[in-house]
Amino acid sequence: MSDAAPGPAALIDLHAWQVLSPLIVAGGYLPWTSGSMRPAALVAVCNEIVHGARSRIVECGSGAGTVLLARLLRERGGGELTALEHDAHWAELVVDRLRRESLDTLAQVVHAPLEGEPPWYASAALDSVPDEVDLLLVDGPPACDPGHGTRRAPALSEFASRLVAGAAVIVDDVDRPGEREVIAGWEASSTWRFDLDHLAGVAVGRRPA
Repeated sequence: MSDAAPGPAALIDLHAWQVLSPLIVAGGYLPWTSGSMRPAALVAVCNEIVHGARSRIVECGSGAGTVLLARLLRERGGGELTALEHDAHWAELVVDRLRRESLDTLAQVVHAPLEGEPPWYASAALDSVPDEVDLLLVDGPPACDPGHGTRRAPALSEFASRLVAGAAVIVDDVDRPGEREVIAGWEASSTWRFDLDHLAGVAVGRRPA
């Protein structure tokens, strides 16, 4: 057994669990995978929802975080969360959880198979995304396999026309070079600017007023 002290990221995640506890105890067990957002990243998203008064949210990817964010929207009195999920089985699990907690009036999971090259969510599935979005959460599609590090690059252009004035974009997994390359490309080709939070592993992007 190692006696090494936990690193800064582990400590911030432990604190994040405490911050998230009111949302966690609100329901039963939530499946967690290696691809799930870290607790500290979820706290960053929750903070943006609260401080930015976000209520029209699109999430690339779905999972335990989808349920927690739906619980937060319910606590705040309402909102609309649409999650795109390429894995049909996983989408069913999240949909079932939302339904059992009567959160399906606030959040929907759209099965969006990957198509094209580079693989991106099927265009037909994007028709389910609302016309006005004030928070885009980019945590999919999976981009951890070799050669697929920039898989999430289409996100900004795909949703640009739906992002309202004052909207924010949060990108997960910015500890990976692929996500940092994606963000650098967005900043080079648009007016979006991103602040990196390396401890939480996310970047928050905004357009100048």
